[in-house]
Amino acid sequence: MRDPIAIVGLAARLPDARNIEDFWANLVAGRDSIHRLTDEQLAATGEDPQLLAHHRYVRARPLLDDVWHFDHRYFGMSEREALLRNPQHRLFLELCSTALQHAGQVPDDDVQIGVYGTCASDRYAEDHIRAHPDLMPLVGETGLMLGNNADYLATFVSHRLGLTGPGITVRTACSSSLVAVHLACQGLRLGDCDAAVVGGVEIEMPYGRGYKHVRGGIESADGRCRPLDAEASGTVFGSGGGVVVLKRLEDALADGDTVHAVIRGSAVNNDGADKATFTSPSAGGQQRVIAEALAAAGVDAADLDYVELHGTATQVGDPVEVQALAEAMRCMTDRALPAQDCVIGSVKSNIGHLGPAAGIAGLIKTVLALRHEQIPPTVNFRSPNPLLNLDESPFRVADRLLPWPRGGTGAPRRAGVSSFGFGGTNAHVVLEEAPEMPACGEPLWEDDELLVWSAHDDTALAQLRSSFADTLADAGDALPDVAFTAQVGRTALPVRAALRVSSAEEAAALLADPAGRVTTCSDGVVREPVLLFPPLETAGQRYAPRLAERLPGYAEAWRECVKHLPDRPGPEATSEREPRTATVTGFAAQYALAKALTGLLPEASRVSGTGSGTITASVVAGTLDLADAVRMLEEGTSPPPSPTSPSPSPLWVLCAPGSAGADTAHPTGPVVTALARTGPEDDWRALLNTLAAVWAAGGTVDWFALPRPRRTSRVAVPTYPYQRQEFYVPAFTSAEVERHAAARG
Repeated sequence: MRDPIAIVGLAARLPDARNIEDFWANLVAGRDSIHRLTDEQLAATGEDPQLLAHHRYVRARPLLDDVWHFDHRYFGMSEREALLRNPQHRLFLELCSTALQHAGQVPDDDVQIGVYGTCASDRYAEDHIRAHPDLMPLVGETGLMLGNNADYLATFVSHRLGLTGPGITVRTACSSSLVAVHLACQGLRLGDCDAAVVGGVEIEMPYGRGYKHVRGGIESADGRCRPLDAEASGTVFGSGGGVVVLKRLEDALADGDTVHAVIRGSAVNNDGADKATFTSPSAGGQQRVIAEALAAAGVDAADLDYVELHGTATQVGDPVEVQALAEAMRCMTDRALPAQDCVIGSVKSNIGHLGPAAGIAGLIKTVLALRHEQIPPTVNFRSPNPLLNLDESPFRVADRLLPWPRGGTGAPRRAGVSSFGFGGTNAHVVLEEAPEMPACGEPLWEDDELLVWSAHDDTALAQLRSSFADTLADAGDALPDVAFTAQVGRTALPVRAALRVSSAEEAAALLADPAGRVTTCSDGVVREPVLLFPPLETAGQRYAPRLAERLPGYAEAWRECVKHLPDRPGPEATSEREPRTATVTGFAAQYALAKALTGLLPEASRVSGTGSGTITASVVAGTLDLADAVRMLEEGTSPPPSPTSPSPSPLWVLCAPGSAGADTAHPTGPVVTALARTGPEDDWRALLNTLAAVWAAGGTVDWFALPRPRRTSRVAVPTYPYQRQEFYVPAFTSAEVERHAAARG
C-alpha cells in the first residue's frame, strides 16, 4: 500500500438526516428522502402558478431541515454577517467543524489542517440580497462578493476555524467533492498539510421548488430516482452536504485516532473529446479513471466487494457507467471475475443528486457500510435495466440490506466510489476497511477519570450533558477514551462543567439525571489559578506515593529537593518526626506538588504563601534558589515575604492536604485542595478535582501532560449541539422590487 490515507472524521447534513447516525439509519431502512411537495408549499416559495399547472411539472425535491438556520454565536459571527453570508458557506463551515469534532481534532498552531471544499453556484446574492433596494447600500459590492462567491468557500472556513493548511475550492461540476478528496490525499502525501477537511455542499436554488421534466433530460419524470432500474427516468437534484477528515494513516495510528476507513488510492481524469457532446458520459474516460485508481491503490479489481456508482438513473448514463466499470475491472486483474460477485448501488436512490456534493455523499455512505459491515439497499430498484446486461457482468445490484462482515473472505473488504461531472472530469476512489486496532493491554492502574464538556450557554451545556449520558451508557470499558477525547478533542468554550467518575455506568447515571451531581461547573467568572502554600509545619504534609507513581514531575521534583537536605527524608518521612524534619518534609511535599501542578496548569504562574510557606512560594516563583531554601530551613531563618500579590479574583489551589474534594472559602476567591487528607488513594482524585476546578474557572489545562491508565484513543463523542436561529433574506419578486423602487421615489 503506497501512502494510505485514513478517514478519521465524518459529518453530514442530508435530506431527512441531521447527522451521520440519521443518515445510516435511513440507508439501512431503505428510506426514500426525496420529498413530495404540496401546492401550498410550492406557492409559499413563490413558484410560478403557470408552471405549477404544467402537466410535466414534478412536485418533488430532496430538502434539508432548518436550511436557513445557523449558530452564529458558536462561530463568532455577528447577526448581520450571518444574514448576508451564503447559506452554502454556512452549511459547509458547520460540517467542517462537526467533522473535526468527530475526529477529536482541535485546530492549533502545531497541526497544519487544509480545507478542500466545493459548493454549487446559486442566486442567493442576486435573488435574496441584491433584490432588496434598502439592503444593498449596507452591504456593498465587495461585501456581497466576499460573502457569496464560491471562490471564498474554503478560505472562509480556514479563517473561521483557524486552519493554516491549504484552503482550496474545487469546481468540476458533479464530481467536485470526490476530486477534492483526491487533491487532499495528494496534499497530505506531499506534506502540504497534516490533516484535511474535505467535502462539499449544495443548497438548490430557488429553494423548495419542483421542476419541469424534459423528455430525454437528466431529471426524473416522476420525482423518483431509480438507479439501475428498468423504469429509471432520471435523477432529482437536491440539497445537503458532507465532510470527511483525512490524515496519513501512519499519523492517525500514532495519534490514537479512530480510523473509519482507509483510502488506498484515487485518480482523476477527463473524457476529452471522446464523447458525443460536452455533457455526454464517456465509457472510455470512466474506464481509464477507475483503472488508474486501482493501479494507484495497488488493488486487484477482483478484490472489490462493492462499488458505489455515480448512478444518475438515466437510460444512457447507467449503462455507460456499468460498461466502463466492467471493462476497467477486467483490465485490472489476472483472474476471472465471477458473475455477479461485486455489489453495486447508488446513494442517489435515497437522497437524489446533490450536485458537487454527490461524490462525498457516496463516499460517506460507503465508509459507513464498511464500518457497520452492511451494504444498504438501492431503493426504488425493482428490476434491472436490460441495457446493463447484468447477467453477463461481474455485478449484482444491492436490492436489499446485505451483510458485509469483516473477515468474511479472509481478505480486507474493499470498495470503489465513482463520481463523474458534466464536462467530463471523472474521479474514482478505492477504499479499504480500517485496520484492526491492537489491544490496549493491561491497564497501569484503575482509578477515576475526569470528563469535561463546555458550551456557549446553559442550554447547549445541558444538551451536551444528555448526549454524553447516552454515549457513556454504551461505552463499556471505554471511559478513558471518552474522557481523553473530551479533554483534548474539543475547543474549550466559556460555560463549562466537569465530572470525576470511576466508571462509564456511574457517569451515564449521573449525567442522565439533570439534578445529578457534577464535580464542578463554571459560574461565569474567569479566575486566575494561584498556588497557595500554607505554613510548612501544617500537619499532614507528606510524600504522595500515588502522585509520584503517575506524575514524573512530582517524583523528579521530590528527588531534586531531598538531595540538598542533610537529613534526606524519604517517602517514610511524616509529620510525626521532630519539627525540623516535619518542616523539611512539608517543604519537599509542597515543592514536588507545585512542580507537578505547573506542568499540568501552564497558566498557574502566580504563587502566594503564608508563614514558612512563603519559602516554597519563593522557590517556585524563581526568586529563591532551592539550595538557599534548604539552608534557610536548616538554620531556621525567617521566611521571605510572599513573592506575588494575589489576583483580585483568583482560584486558590491549596498545595497541602485538606478534606477530599472539598472547596473552602477565601476572601478573594474559592480554594480547592490539591491533596486529600483521607489517604494516599484519594490524592489522585483530589488532583483531578483541582484540574476540574481550574478548567471550569476558565483556566487552561495541558491535558496531554495528564498521565493515562493505558494507551488511549480518540473516539466519537458528542459533537456540539448548535443553537441555530434563522438567518434568511426573503427573495423578492420583480414586482416587489418595482414597488420598493417606486416607494423610494
